Amino acid sequence: MNQGFSQYQQNIQRQSKEQRAVGSLLSGVAITLIILILLVAITASFGGWVLYRQIKDQSVTVAQLDTKLSHSIQALGNDLKDTNTQVERLVTLAQAQKQQIASLQNQIEDARTQARKESATLKVNIQKLERRIYDLERNANAR
Repeated sequence: MNQGFSQYQQNIQRQSKEQRAVGSLLSGVAITLIILILLVAITASFGGWVLYRQIKDQSVTVAQLDTKLSHSIQALGNDLKDTNTQVERLVTLAQAQKQQIASLQNQIEDARTQARKESATLKVNIQKLERRIYDLERNANAR
């Protein structure tokens, strides 16, 4: 019986050692899993923080672009208004010049008409003088 009891004790000790070994192994696996989970959580947190900073920086950049774009659009609108004003001035000036040209053309036409009338009158007067000279020469030759 003593021998049976000693085998029983050895058996209990062996099982106790095996249970401690398995418990140590399971504890190691559990600690490793916890460390891995913590590393993944820390890495995910860091990645989230980096993404947050990038999104925040990008939103600032987009706001700056919007501001620059609105200023550029406003400047272009002002330039367009100035250009339209200048075009209106040029159109008004062109219309005034067209009226001056039309007036000058009318004056030239009036001057041509007047010159033709004077030329016709002068031709008539010259013809009268030529007839008179011819008559005078004929009278002078006849005497």
